[in-house]
Amino acid sequence: MAETGVGRIIDNKYEILTSIGRGGMSYVWLCRDKRLNKMWAVKEFRPSAISSQSAANRQGILDEANFIKRLDHPAIPRVVDIIDTGSSIFVVMDFIDGTALNKVLRQQDEPFEQERVIEWGIQLCDVLQYLHEGPPPDGYPVVYRDMKPSNIMLRGDDTVKLIDFGISMELLPSGPSDARVIGTGGYGAPEQVDREIHKSVPVDTRADIYALGTTLYSLVTGHVPRARTDETGKKAVDFEMRPIREWDGQLSEGLEHIIQRATEQDPANRYQTAAEMRYDLEHYQELTQEYRAVQKRKVDGFRNRLIATLIALVAGIACLVISFVVRSFSYDSLVHEASLADATEQNMDLDKSEGSGLITLVADPSPAEELYTRAIEVSPDRMDTYFDLLDAYEKDDIFTTTESKRWMSIWQQYGRDLETNPQYNKLCYNVGIMYLVYYDYANANAYAKYESGGGSESFGAASGQAAIENMTQALRWFEDVVAHPEPVISDVPSDQDTGESYDLYQIELDSASHYVKLGTFYNKVAKANREGGEVLGSYREFWDTLEQMLIGTDEEPPSIESATNIVKLKMCQVAFESISSSTYLTGFRDAGVTKEQTTKLLDAVMAYSRELEDFARLSDAATPMFEEVDKGEADARANIARIYDDRWEQVRKQASKDGEGKEATS
Repeated sequence: MAETGVGRIIDNKYEILTSIGRGGMSYVWLCRDKRLNKMWAVKEFRPSAISSQSAANRQGILDEANFIKRLDHPAIPRVVDIIDTGSSIFVVMDFIDGTALNKVLRQQDEPFEQERVIEWGIQLCDVLQYLHEGPPPDGYPVVYRDMKPSNIMLRGDDTVKLIDFGISMELLPSGPSDARVIGTGGYGAPEQVDREIHKSVPVDTRADIYALGTTLYSLVTGHVPRARTDETGKKAVDFEMRPIREWDGQLSEGLEHIIQRATEQDPANRYQTAAEMRYDLEHYQELTQEYRAVQKRKVDGFRNRLIATLIALVAGIACLVISFVVRSFSYDSLVHEASLADATEQNMDLDKSEGSGLITLVADPSPAEELYTRAIEVSPDRMDTYFDLLDAYEKDDIFTTTESKRWMSIWQQYGRDLETNPQYNKLCYNVGIMYLVYYDYANANAYAKYESGGGSESFGAASGQAAIENMTQALRWFEDVVAHPEPVISDVPSDQDTGESYDLYQIELDSASHYVKLGTFYNKVAKANREGGEVLGSYREFWDTLEQMLIGTDEEPPSIESATNIVKLKMCQVAFESISSSTYLTGFRDAGVTKEQTTKLLDAVMAYSRELEDFARLSDAATPMFEEVDKGEADARANIARIYDDRWEQVRKQASKDGEGKEATS
């Protein structure tokens, strides 16, 4: 590098550790915040870019930095500081530990797996929707204008971040903030990069839809339209793209349809919003000719039924009564059939494509699930059907990712209409327990079931990161319980009235409050790991919650005593893993928790788990929880001794040793 900066201190705060990039106008350094001991990427602009002869460049640099500083989205790196010394400008931003997708594509020399590209597309739709809806405080729509693989950073957890907002523009009431013909040929929309088209077609948010379509095209095929020379010798961009299945016949017809629609030359024929495109990406398997033919038949059937219904309405009140009787009979028949049907998912398979790093579960709903779903469609206000459906999910001790997606589809359609039902909070509580205990976040149990031909000999309980994910997924449901502490009083049809109280038992409400605290703690710690910050108070609150649940007080018994056996074991597992983790136990220690307290909690965990051994041996979901606690006691006690004997943690090695080869914003 022409200039050296390693070891330099910027603004008495940021120590330069190593270089991570350079451009025509700037250097990018990996720096350590001396106060927070946190790593940042710092872009230093060359003196020539901000000299007195380049006043426009200087203002443009500051405007871009201040614009990005306003943005707040997890897929956009934050600008946290702007330092203008007069002779230099430094922009301090999140350090992205990842690699640009174009570099990954070049290194692996083959297209990415379709499922990964679709998931990235969904994430990018989210960030485009955020920009297009108008970030605060001004609320004007933002057109990114530079979507392409080189501006998308792939992180180790397979999430992506969008970088380089240098040519973004706002759509102000008076007109676009920038009317230049600008962008990357082959990725940019025709109205954005072609001068002739630009004269008559304005650039708006739909240009980003086009660029996302070409980006997905490039990632899934390895090809992108290139610049060409026309018959007059003038350079131009070829906007015609071959369908993706001409490159690879194994690619999805649905994804091909999405990309073709996104990259229509006329903006009016594209997706009009990123949310619309995201929906199709989430349902790409349904966008096939065969599926559309089935849907057409359903629509035709619905139209015919509608005509018949209208004719029946003319017949008057008598026909309405008959219709109600038939509907009730249909509902009761469906529920009865569902109660007798198999509750095991059908046609289970696993996509274990090499290089994906993920196990993707593919499965059709069980016969019982299909029947209960049809019953819900017939009478969406009948709460008992939702409880029956949850019981069907639970029967095989696994709540799979495919079952979760189908449940969320039902909930998005009908869930909010149930809020006035007295049993709403009880239903939310049961859903939270389903995610907390049975959710197969990593498809590990589904994989075991598939490999063993349907048996369950090798099932495993969610533990470690998977257990944290389960708690996080359950959090929103328990938050809904706490938000609805009292049942809403309403007229309940007599055919639904079982005579039982609709009140949520107080112990369940208290338990939901505890689960909210636990889930919130995991979220706070995860955020602190990403962004820095003090979390000792959160560790203390988390510990106090564990004590309330498993030890209790002189006035109140342990809250888990009234819980079901499977929930008791889950809470024992949560507490046990917290004590077994050196990171968490160090946090507890620093928050003032004593060695005696940790030992007492571990003793309580061991006592509860041993009381439940007979139960655990009979449950596929409970057995692994019990065995994790039972077999790990010695290691947990050793961890307590180690953490409380070693009063100070070693200072973390400088990240410069880990930063070699890392990519950052440039």
